[in-house]
Amino acid sequence: MTSIKTQYLTDLINGLTKSEKRHFKLFSNRVGTSEKLYVQLFDLLSKDKVFIEKRVLEKIPEIKKSQLSNLKANLYKQLLRALRDINKEDYAEIKARELFDFAKVLYAKGQYQASIEMLEKVKNLAAKIHKQPLEYLAISFEKQIESQHVTGSMSPKAFVLSENSEKIINSLRVTDSLSNLSLSLYGIYLQRGYVRNEEDYNYLKSYVLEKLPEVELDTLDFYQLLHYYQIHVWYYHMIQDFPSYFKYSQKWVDLFDLFPEMKKPETTVYIKGLHNVLNALFMSGSLERFDSVLFKLSHLLEDSKYKLSRNELSQLELFKYTHVINRVYLTAEYDKDFTEITLLEKKINEEDHQWDLNRILVFNYKIACIYFGRGNLATTINYLNRITNFNYPNFKEDIQCFARILNLIAHFELGNDILVSYQIKSVYKFLLKMKELQKVQKEVLRFIRKTPSMMEKDLILEFKLLKKKLEEIETEPFEKRPFLYLDIISWLDSKINKTTMVKAIRKRLKSKGFKARPKSDLY
Repeated sequence: MTSIKTQYLTDLINGLTKSEKRHFKLFSNRVGTSEKLYVQLFDLLSKDKVFIEKRVLEKIPEIKKSQLSNLKANLYKQLLRALRDINKEDYAEIKARELFDFAKVLYAKGQYQASIEMLEKVKNLAAKIHKQPLEYLAISFEKQIESQHVTGSMSPKAFVLSENSEKIINSLRVTDSLSNLSLSLYGIYLQRGYVRNEEDYNYLKSYVLEKLPEVELDTLDFYQLLHYYQIHVWYYHMIQDFPSYFKYSQKWVDLFDLFPEMKKPETTVYIKGLHNVLNALFMSGSLERFDSVLFKLSHLLEDSKYKLSRNELSQLELFKYTHVINRVYLTAEYDKDFTEITLLEKKINEEDHQWDLNRILVFNYKIACIYFGRGNLATTINYLNRITNFNYPNFKEDIQCFARILNLIAHFELGNDILVSYQIKSVYKFLLKMKELQKVQKEVLRFIRKTPSMMEKDLILEFKLLKKKLEEIETEPFEKRPFLYLDIISWLDSKINKTTMVKAIRKRLKSKGFKARPKSDLY
């Protein structure tokens, strides 16, 4: 077993609950004594949390070095079998696959009618949870049995099986088209963020119209509707049409009220739907509704209907922290201490999470913005350096750009003129490479570049001139994005009026209100 797969094994063991560990020990009792070395290895890894070969060989002398690789592989396989066994009653898809396996066993034993009856259970369960690929798998096997053996039901069933098979295939084609488009749009969003100009907008709109299949909404099943709504969520989010983004995010969540039986098997998707509703409300500045949905999201933990897996708990925690931070932006309560944000910082610093690099990048930037709002520039720079000094893949390029600009502003505030002059060149190179230079960035960089030559008495006038330019840019449809990531105008207000950043943000929030971009639908 390679070092990477060994890490998979230790991660799996460390993620087990007490009940899962107990079930594994009971499950392992079904296996003969010759296989019990893997149980001893399990006990040692559960205690140590890490795999150290020398310690394993010392603590379990019965294990030879040449056995370790196969022993770890066997332990991993037995753990997965035990987890599948304990979860089959909670996850209908696992149960349906087990029933399909039973049908295979019965068929191998020559019990054809019993196998067909088992497949009927598979089809019913698959239909209940809207898993058409499983339903099709069962129908295909049933066709195989009926075509090769005399079961007494072939004549009346032949046409029904063929008709159902064709119907599912056609439905799967629609599902495939919708899910492919949804996934590709999400990939574009992760890489590029919001549209930057008219050219980006026209490309994205043409891409969606070309790929989106013609469908009748009232004929779509759960997953097809889900993918259809997700397509529109990603699209409207990227073009910054936030009212439409909210509309389709809410449809995503409402879908689970139409199909309540899907909340359990697709809890993670339901949580992500609530996250997008909150994101849309945050961007629209709707605090009252935001608080209502945040309460709903936060209290899923206490809902007895949900037996949340480790992955689901991780997702719920991720989105809860995201919107606790967003609420700070909505209320401008930067000067308050929040336990949740302190816990989030601890989780990030100690790597006590299952979140990907994309999420960590966003958290580092959001936390930096909070400290910037508080006036704690040293900590702001610390979190921004985690972005600028790390070689991230090509995703969230927009946030990577604004992290560098905020870093420049923080150093400017600290009076680090020499460092600012050096960093401007570096930021320009980064922006040009990313093809990300927009009007706001150009104006801010132009201003910072000439600050070393400015007289103290001219600074207020220069701040006012920059603010006027940025307020004009803010009204342009495709230039709203920078103001979502960085409240530069409030910073300028704080400099002009010689007040704190917190007071400037609160004043601006009070006077601004939300302005949606003009309606720009796909139809």
